[in-house]
Amino acid sequence: MEQLLKLDTAKCTACYACVKGCPVKAVYINKNSITPQINEERCIGCGSCMTACGYGAITPLGQIEQVQQMILSSDTAAICDPSIAGEFKDISDYRKFVNMIRALGFKYVCEVSFAVDVIAKRQSSIIATHQGKRFITSHCPVMTLYTTQFQPELAGNITPLVSPFAAMACIVRKKYGENLNVVSITPCLGAKKINARFKGLPHIDAFLSFRDLRKMFRTANIKEENMEFSDFDSPFGNKGSLYPIPMGFIESCGEDLSITEGRFITAEGKHDALDAVNQFARDSKTLDSNLNVYFCDGCFMAPGCSKGDKFIRNAFTREYARKRAAGLDQKRWQQDVEMWSNQSEMMHIYTPDSKRLATPNNQQIEEVFELLGKEGSARSTNCKSCGYNTCLELAVAIAQGVATENMCYLHQKQDNTNYSNKLKLTTENLVSLQQQHEKTLEELSLTKTSDNESKQTLTSMLKHLYPAVAVVDKDLKIYLSNTAFIDILGEEAKEIDEIIPGLKGANIKTLLPDNITAQIEYVMKNGEEILNKDVPLNDEKFINVSIFNLVPKKMVGIIIRNLFRGEDRPEEIIHRLQEVVKLNLLDVQQIGFVLGEGAARTEKMLNSIIRSYKEQIGKKGGEVWK
Repeated sequence: MEQLLKLDTAKCTACYACVKGCPVKAVYINKNSITPQINEERCIGCGSCMTACGYGAITPLGQIEQVQQMILSSDTAAICDPSIAGEFKDISDYRKFVNMIRALGFKYVCEVSFAVDVIAKRQSSIIATHQGKRFITSHCPVMTLYTTQFQPELAGNITPLVSPFAAMACIVRKKYGENLNVVSITPCLGAKKINARFKGLPHIDAFLSFRDLRKMFRTANIKEENMEFSDFDSPFGNKGSLYPIPMGFIESCGEDLSITEGRFITAEGKHDALDAVNQFARDSKTLDSNLNVYFCDGCFMAPGCSKGDKFIRNAFTREYARKRAAGLDQKRWQQDVEMWSNQSEMMHIYTPDSKRLATPNNQQIEEVFELLGKEGSARSTNCKSCGYNTCLELAVAIAQGVATENMCYLHQKQDNTNYSNKLKLTTENLVSLQQQHEKTLEELSLTKTSDNESKQTLTSMLKHLYPAVAVVDKDLKIYLSNTAFIDILGEEAKEIDEIIPGLKGANIKTLLPDNITAQIEYVMKNGEEILNKDVPLNDEKFINVSIFNLVPKKMVGIIIRNLFRGEDRPEEIIHRLQEVVKLNLLDVQQIGFVLGEGAARTEKMLNSIIRSYKEQIGKKGGEVWK
C-alpha cells in the first residue's frame, strides 16, 4: 500500500486532533505509542487529519522529483482538474496558465473537464437503463473508497465508471500515444489512493497537488507576465468545467435539477456526505434517490488546494465554465463525447474491500467504562471533546485498539486531579526531607568539629608519648609520626623533620632498614599482625617492633621501643592512656559513625600501645622487653 501522508513526530504535540478528525479511524493511538500512527490500508485520502493538525505535523508525500524525472526521460502529458479556476484565480487568463504548465516540460496539457462530460453522459445512461436501482456516483474518489471499505455492501450501488481523472488518462493515451506518461494535477488526495484500482490505460503515473504545482512554478521562476497564450490540447470540455461545484456534475449529466422531479440528492462536506451514504445503507428505499456525494465542500476546497474562500472560488469556477462554453465548437464536442463515452475502459466494477473493525462485546465495553471511571449517567455525558459523538462510541474505539482513555476529557481531568494531589504530597515530603537534610548537615558539621578537636588532642598526645609511633599508607608514605619515632631514627630524621614536620609524606623505605620495611609491606599486603618482634635498627640500636593493620591494605600502624633504654613509670603511661580512651570514648564512637576508618584507626593504635605496656609490666625485672 503506497504511503500517502507522513507524520513528523518532531512537530507532533500529541494533541490527538488528527485522531478525532479522521472519519474512519485510520489515524489511531495504541498503548505502545505516544504520537499517532496512520494505517494506510484504512485511509481514504480525505485529508481530514492534515486539516485538523494545527502544527503542520501531517503533510502529503509529494511526487515533484518523480514528475521531473518523467519529463526528462519521455513524453509526458499533464491533465488538469477543473478546480484550477478556483485555485489559480491570481492568474488572469487560463491560456497563460496552460503555457506555464508547458514551460515545465509537459508535451501535452489537457483538461479533465472533458472526461467529466464523458462520465456524466454514461452516468445518466446507466440510471435510465436500470429502473428501480439506486446508484451512488463514483466521481469522488474519497467517497468511493469510503463506500467500498466501510459500507462494503453498497459496492454494487456505486456507478460502474472510473473516476474522471482516470477516464482522461485513458483518452489522452489513446489519442496521443499509449506509452505516454500521464500526470494528474489535482487537489484531491483520494485520487492518488484510488488510482491503484485502475489498471492499464486509465492508470495515472504520478500526481501533483495544486500546492506542488505552485512550488514548481516558483522553483523554475515561471511567471504569468512572461507567458504567451496557449490553449489546452483537445478534446475540450464543456459543462464538465462545473464539476468542482457539487451540483455542477448533475448539470453536466443533463439531469433535471428541480427538487420534485430530480433523480439525485447531492450531499457535500465531510459530515453530510458520510451521513448520506450511511443513511442510504440503512434505508435506500425511503430515500428513493440516487446519491451525488462530495466529501469536500467542492473540489476547490480539497486538501491539495491552498487556503481560500469557498464562495469566491465557486464564482470563479462558474465564470470559467461560461467562458469555456462560449468559445466551444458544440458539434465537435458532441461527436467527441459520443465517441469516447462508448470506450470500454470507461467502465469499472467496484468490489467490496471491507476495513470495518470488529465490534466489541458488552463485557469488553464494560471494561473500558471501568477504565474510564464512568458509572451510571457518566456513561452518557457525550461531551464530544474526544471527537466521538457519544461516550459509547469512544468506548468502542478504545476496545478496538484505535483510541485510548486519555482522549476522554473527564478521565484526563480526574487523572490530572489525582496527579496534582500526588504532586502536592510529594512536594510536602520533599520539603520535609530537605528540612531533615539540613538538620543532618548541622549535626554532621558539629560532629566534624568535634572529630577535628579529638583528632588534634589524640595527635598531640601521641607526639608526647615515649614509644615511637608511626602510621604508614599503602604507598609506604608516612601519614603520621610522633617525636619519639623521629628521635629513635636519629639525626638525619630530625633534619628532615625540620623541613617536613612529622616526616609526613616521607617514604618509610628511606628511613628504616629493609628487614623492617619488608615486614611492613607483608602486613600491608596480607593483614597479619607482627607484635613485639626484636630486630636491630642499626649497629648501635636494638629495637622491639609491633606492626598491625589500621585499615586493611591501606594503612598500618608501627610501634617501636628502644630496648637499651628503660622506662621509669610504664604503669603511669598505661593509666594516662586509659583515661584518654575513657574520656574520648563517646567522641570516638561518633567519629566512627561519620568517618569510620579514621576513628577506628586511632582507637586501635591507642589500645595497642596500652597492651604493649601492660605486657612490659608483666615481665620480671631485668628481663629484656620483647
